Amino acid sequence: MKRKNLIDQIIRLQHDLMYALDKNDRIAWMELNLTIAQLKSLLFIYFEGTTNFVKLANALDVTPPNVTGIINRLVEQELVTREENPEDRRTFILRVSKTGKELVDRLHDRGIRRMADILDRLSTEELGHLNKGLTALVKIVADDKEYKPYEHD
Repeated sequence: MKRKNLIDQIIRLQHDLMYALDKNDRIAWMELNLTIAQLKSLLFIYFEGTTNFVKLANALDVTPPNVTGIINRLVEQELVTREENPEDRRTFILRVSKTGKELVDRLHDRGIRRMADILDRLSTEELGHLNKGLTALVKIVADDKEYKPYEHD
């Protein structure tokens, strides 16, 4: 098979895989009592560790006042904390709360368990081939400055 055809086939297979995984996980995501903006904000804060209104607004491509309502609802749901910044009393530090972290971790763990169940159906030889291919992909992606490797317990 030609190189371009292989690449096209891999992209189609990856799309099919992601669609199948998303289809099964859609119910868990739909049960969340969050708007898309709230979910994006929660995930941004989760991955940043801490942030402020300006950085979050820039990430969402909205103005800081638009973020206020989103954060107020996340604070009300006890998913995010808003603390005064000791270095600048005019700004707040946003963090994911214990409850928010548990929610994101639960969603993430659900996906990992689902993938582990799927991988368990492959033979050892198939797993070896998949491992070799994914290792090659990660090696290339790791050169990207934005890449952060997955850390698990």
